[in-house]
This record gives sequence, C-alpha cells and structure tokens, in this order.
Amino acid sequence: MKTILIALSISAAFIFSSCSTVNTVERADSLAKPKMVDDKRVITDSSLNDYAYVASVNETKVGGLLMIQARIVNSTSALRQINYKFEWIDENGMEVSSATSPWMTLVLEGGESQNISAVAPNKNVCDFKLKLLPNKRD
Repeated sequence: MKTILIALSISAAFIFSSCSTVNTVERADSLAKPKMVDDKRVITDSSLNDYAYVASVNETKVGGLLMIQARIVNSTSALRQINYKFEWIDENGMEVSSATSPWMTLVLEGGESQNISAVAPNKNVCDFKLKLLPNKRD
C-alpha cells in the first residue's frame, strides 16, 4: 500500500509540474521607456528557436558600463530549460574575455517570459553577442 501511495504521489507531481503555465499581470500603459536594440539573429537550431526565442533586447549604461537585457519567451506549454551566455566586444571589434560571462541555465515555465541581463566587464565594451543553447537535460 505504501509503495502505491508513493507511486501515485510521484505521478501526480510529474503531471502537475509538466502542465503548468504562467499567468502575468502588468501595467496596461507602461511607464518604462526602454532603449531597444535592433538585433541581427543567426538561427542554427530552429527547434530551440521554436520554443525559446528572444522577444526583445534593450540596453542602458550602468556606471559607464554597457548593460544588456534580453526577454526570453517559452512559447510552449511545457517547462523548458536553455543555456545562455553573453560575449562582449570592444570598439575595435575584439572580443573581451570575461570571467563573469559563464554559461548560465534559465528555467522557463510554459508560456513564461523572463529577462536575462549582464553588465560588460569594462568601459571599452561597446557591443555584445547573446548565445543560446538547448539544455541537454530537456
């Protein structure tokens, strides 16, 4: 009997966690005035882009450093995980190495969108690349 209860509990947890989506509420007329970035996209994994896509990119300066924020959307009803990384470029087109730009994992519930952000490692940075990879555990 105890084994059956444990199995039912695990099954219920799986069913409820795999079917969840996110409802949100926000101001109808936003007061925020983001500085949106015109972006160029190179899609090499169309299946990743089918469920997790970049909806927008905006930028600002924080203490003279470039800060980038991207809105990632899960367009499915299932929980998804993706890996992402920001790379930084200086005014000469050279990549700036940064210990603060590791691969990170983002967990998105079905229908959820989240902002990811990063700050450039120094004031010479004027550009960025955002890289996305599917999480192999999905």
